[in-house]
Amino acid sequence: MSRRSTEVLESPITSSPTITVGLPTDQDIAVRAHQIFLDRGSIPGHDLDDWLQAERELIAASVATPTSQPKAQAAASNATSRTLN
Repeated sequence: MSRRSTEVLESPITSSPTITVGLPTDQDIAVRAHQIFLDRGSIPGHDLDDWLQAERELIAASVATPTSQPKAQAAASNATSRTLN
């Protein structure tokens, strides 16, 4: 199993925090690419397309903005910021 680091970065465009969960490993991409291959009916000849699609999906999923946080986490974050003000 690979470890992924979690960091909170300030987004230069929106100035709201962005949570990153590290880049996907080659193993993660291979597993997702195989799922795409199976979903497509196991038709050969699209391995590069499957790999690139899997890579795009996993990278997009590894970056989360505060609006995609679960409601409980967002509520806790709001409560903390109110107490600090």
